[in-house]
Amino acid sequence: MPPATSDPGSQIKRIPVKEPTWRDLHDLKEAGESYDELLARMIRRERDYRDWKMIVEIEETGEFVAFNPDEILRDD
Repeated sequence: MPPATSDPGSQIKRIPVKEPTWRDLHDLKEAGESYDELLARMIRRERDYRDWKMIVEIEETGEFVAFNPDEILRDD
C-alpha cells in the first residue's frame, strides 16, 4: 500500500461492494476510465438529476411572480 500523503484528496479509500454490484460498475466503466473517474461521473449525474428533479417539483407546485428584470438590475 502506498504511503499516506499530506493531501487527503489523494488518499485511496476502499468501498466494499458485492460481486454483482462490481460487475455492474465494470459494465458502466468506459475503456481507459478508472473506477474513481466512473464514480465521479456517476456523482455528477446524480447531482444534476437531483437539481433537475427539484426544478420540476418547483415548476409543478410553485407559485411564480412576474417581475421586470430591468427594475432589479437598475442601480438605485
